[in-house]
Amino acid sequence: MNCREFLGHVAQNCSHTLHSPNGTIESPGYPYGYPNYANCTWVIVAQEHNRIQLVFQGFALEEDFDILSVYDGQPSPTNLRTR
Repeated sequence: MNCREFLGHVAQNCSHTLHSPNGTIESPGYPYGYPNYANCTWVIVAQEHNRIQLVFQGFALEEDFDILSVYDGQPSPTNLRTR
């Protein structure tokens, strides 16, 4: 497990890359709650000009604390698609 310090707490770093045309992304600990201070990044790699479709079958965040951001390319304000 890769960890980093976040406001005095140990944060789990869960980063993954998906290269296949189909796949499932799950939070650490699924189907139970994810750990506090988890910092997860999933990169979905597709061939140029291919469309990526995200379908959420189940989704829960801690209100006013957790964030989901979707970027087209590297994380930057100009690549942000939804938050």
